[in-house]
Amino acid sequence: MYELVLRGGRIYDGSGMPSFVADLGVNSGRIAAIGRIQESGETELDVGGLAVAPGIIDFHTHFDAQIWWDPLGSSSNEHGVTTVVMGNCGLTLAPCKEEGRDALIGTFVRVEGMPRDSLNAGIPWEWKTHGDFLDALSRRRLGLNIATLVGHCAVRQFAMGEASVEREADDAEISQMEDLVRQGMAAGAFGFSTNSNQTHFREDGKPVPSRFASLDEIERLCRVVGASRRGAVQFTHGAFATPEHVAHISKWYDTILRETGRPLIGESIRHRWSEPDLWRNQLDDIAERWRRGFPSYAMTSTRRSVRLWNLRDGGRFNELPEWRRLASLPAPERLHSLRSDSVRRTLLSDMAAAGPAMDLSSRWHSVAIHKVRRAEHNEFEGKSIEEVSQLLGKTGMDAFLDFALADDLETVFEASITQGDDKAVAEIFQSPYVMLGQSDAGAHVASGHPGFGFGTLMLSHWVRERKIMTLEDAIRKLTFMPASIFGLYDRGLLRPGMAADIFVFDPAAIGLQKPCQVNDLPQGAPRYVQGARGIHYSIVNGAVLMRDGSHTGAYPGRVLRSQAA
Repeated sequence: MYELVLRGGRIYDGSGMPSFVADLGVNSGRIAAIGRIQESGETELDVGGLAVAPGIIDFHTHFDAQIWWDPLGSSSNEHGVTTVVMGNCGLTLAPCKEEGRDALIGTFVRVEGMPRDSLNAGIPWEWKTHGDFLDALSRRRLGLNIATLVGHCAVRQFAMGEASVEREADDAEISQMEDLVRQGMAAGAFGFSTNSNQTHFREDGKPVPSRFASLDEIERLCRVVGASRRGAVQFTHGAFATPEHVAHISKWYDTILRETGRPLIGESIRHRWSEPDLWRNQLDDIAERWRRGFPSYAMTSTRRSVRLWNLRDGGRFNELPEWRRLASLPAPERLHSLRSDSVRRTLLSDMAAAGPAMDLSSRWHSVAIHKVRRAEHNEFEGKSIEEVSQLLGKTGMDAFLDFALADDLETVFEASITQGDDKAVAEIFQSPYVMLGQSDAGAHVASGHPGFGFGTLMLSHWVRERKIMTLEDAIRKLTFMPASIFGLYDRGLLRPGMAADIFVFDPAAIGLQKPCQVNDLPQGAPRYVQGARGIHYSIVNGAVLMRDGSHTGAYPGRVLRSQAA
């Protein structure tokens, strides 16, 4: 007798090997058998025709505050995520002295876009050390599994107080920080994170503490992780703006990798129309580190960054000479001119001459209709111009302008700033050195484009629709790869003896719902949430957490502690 049996699903075991149809049995929170199971289960789920995969591991979240008032970790819980890693970008709530609490909250307000009133009301402050933080979290009910990193900002604030945002540390202060990182690793943290992003400030306008750290300080703190022989180190920094910046960051990475021997998760790699070759240079840089024996990884987001605009104000095309001429005309004349074939040909020529950042005509698949004015056009919302042109039997430019003119130029369009070139995205996503998922889940809660659902988007848009990799490879990248890098050794695979973290979905139906605003933060503050379609079950430690998008009432999540503990 099994506690839980999943019958007849197609198993995608996380390894990347071909999928197969089998039953899966669970006992005591662990996978007990995979194959043809004759015994019955106390609970049986018919999952015939559905994909059965390891639970997604979201390795880059900022749930450090939210998890205290939202133990489900919504909306990640709705998207097949079963384990989250908190404490990224050097931003954590532990270790912390009582007098340092306000300063730490200030980093979350500004960098992570969280309301101060909600943070003040929702954080219980039952801890001082990182171990205290894990113990306090262990006393709470949890929907998801929680793994943590030791954050540099909190460590520096603890050791130096306000001097942490004024100067470099001296030897004694670095020694104290080393002890704090060592204590955190011993308590069960899965690594250390730091932040040198020049755009990251506290609420009071001062840089976050880790920005004042010298390379020697960061090297010594990362070396503590190396000495533990567990976990990873995670870096956050600004965009690669110049070759000098690339060389500077590469020097830091090489030093840390050489000194620690631990996996390093560094830069974010995305295709950007404004810098169309940068991603290739970044991938080459990482490949070179691997050739020298350094376990160096980058992150990428499955989400596109988009810009919203319409043709009534026209600012999107101010770089085009023909558009500047049109913009100077009275509105009726501009509308008349935009119907001219010769004007349209000139606009196409100007786009091509302006380069990839402006040439929408070469990528209508990445330009979509975000919002329409006329109700009869509602069916087109969310469709790309490529799709609309096919439906209407027109060229991309004609479909684009005809639709805008029918809406009196008030149609709101969206176009990708990043991840708009399918060929580049495929190479980035398929790289063995690139991790999928830079969700920031729990942060930027007032944004209309929340970070939840990166896995759902990967499996629906990039795998099913764009076909940039197989479903087996995508699931491996979302599960076994992050588990291996961080040392979550009993998760990320569907094998007997592994933890029964499982998500069950319909590959033909999985997709994102539209984001919507709710007022459920402490003190009634608003945030955006986003649900999923086509996800039938999320199972955490053998218990069904989510069924068809609804919480079952179970709280099977655990605080995970590294083997160093």
